[in-house]
Amino acid sequence: MSLFSRTPTTKEQIQDEIDNLMNALHDLQQSASRDSRRSIHDLSDRAERLWNISRETFGDTYGDLSRKTLKASRAAGECARQHPLSTALVGVGALALIGWLISRR
Repeated sequence: MSLFSRTPTTKEQIQDEIDNLMNALHDLQQSASRDSRRSIHDLSDRAERLWNISRETFGDTYGDLSRKTLKASRAAGECARQHPLSTALVGVGALALIGWLISRR
């Protein structure tokens, strides 16, 4: 039945049409709610997977970076022991540069 037909309608027919529309609206709301929950669940799963991947990657990267930094530190210490005069001159030069930059202000 259509509300725009030219046939006369009764109060019961109008009430039935309103009930049908209300049921259709209720079904639409439930469908939208289900779709929203499914979308939120999917997004949550993706975020959790990405978090776990990033944690694993961070652990690997941190371990590699830690090893490389330790290796560079040992190499710098060994170089400083082998060339003490050059190390002292580089330190004096760095201090002179810092002093010059501060005095320019």
